[in-house]
Amino acid sequence: MDSAPASRGHTAAWSKLLETYRPRPADEQQGPPSLGRLIEAAGRNTTLGAMYPWVSMQQLSVSTEDKWEEWGHASLPAMFARPDGYEVVGHDRRGEIVRLTTRDPAKAAAFAAGLVRTDDVVRPVGPHTWSPEVEQVLREAGWHAGRAVDTAGWKRRLEQNGFRSHAAAEDFLREFGGLAVGHGGVGITRAREPVDLDPLLALGEADRFDEWGEEIGHRLFPVGELAGGHAFLGLDEDGELYVVDDWLARFGRMPEAMENLVLGVMPVRMPEPE
Repeated sequence: MDSAPASRGHTAAWSKLLETYRPRPADEQQGPPSLGRLIEAAGRNTTLGAMYPWVSMQQLSVSTEDKWEEWGHASLPAMFARPDGYEVVGHDRRGEIVRLTTRDPAKAAAFAAGLVRTDDVVRPVGPHTWSPEVEQVLREAGWHAGRAVDTAGWKRRLEQNGFRSHAAAEDFLREFGGLAVGHGGVGITRAREPVDLDPLLALGEADRFDEWGEEIGHRLFPVGELAGGHAFLGLDEDGELYVVDDWLARFGRMPEAMENLVLGVMPVRMPEPE
C-alpha cells in the first residue's frame, strides 16, 4: 500500500487520540509501556499517519476507511501497549499470524507499517488459507475443507422463534455449524474460550438480537455461544461476527473473524446506545 497524505479526517482522528492519551511525564521514565507513546509514534509514521486510527482498550489499530467500523475487513495489523512491551500482531504472505514485541514504540509502529505496505496483507486474494494453528483447532473440532451440513432445521426453528436468517449466516452454519471448540489457554490479547457453534443455543433471545441489530443497522442471526453460555455469537448479513450480550463487540468479518475468535484476539466493544 503506497503512503498518501493524511486526509483532514485522519489528521483530526490522530489529534483527538493523542489529546486523549497524551503521554504523561511519568511515561518518559522506565515505567510500563504507554499507549500514548505508541499513538505518538504511529501518528508520526508516514504510512500509519495517513490511515484512520482508533483505540480499543490497550489496542491501537488503523483502517483504510474513515471509520473504525472498517476493522476486520482487511488483514491489517494491530498494535498493543502490553505490560512487558509493545506488541504488533498481523499476517504474513501465507496468512499466518506474525508478532513483534519490543520496548520501542517507534519500532512497533515501523513494523506495523511494513505489514500495511505488503499488498498481500491489505488486499488478500483467492480462497482463505487458515493459519496452521487455526486449521488444526478446526480440524480437531470436526471441520474439513468443503464441509457442508444441512442448515434447514436450524433455520426453520429459529425463524419460528422470531429470528430472521440471511445468506451469510446460512453459509457460515453450512461450514461451521455444530462444531464445538473446547480449547482454552493464553491467546494473543485475551484468554481463549470454548466456542459452541450451535445456533439453537440462542432460542428465546430473538428480542436481544433484534434490539442490537436495530442499534447497528444490521440483521443479526445467532451462530452459537461463547465461553459455555457466557455470551452468544451472532453474524450479520455482511459476514461480521459479534459477541452478543448486554453489550456488543466485533471479531471482524469472516474469515478473519474466525482466526481472531480461535486465537484469542480481543473483540472490539461497540459503543453503548445513547
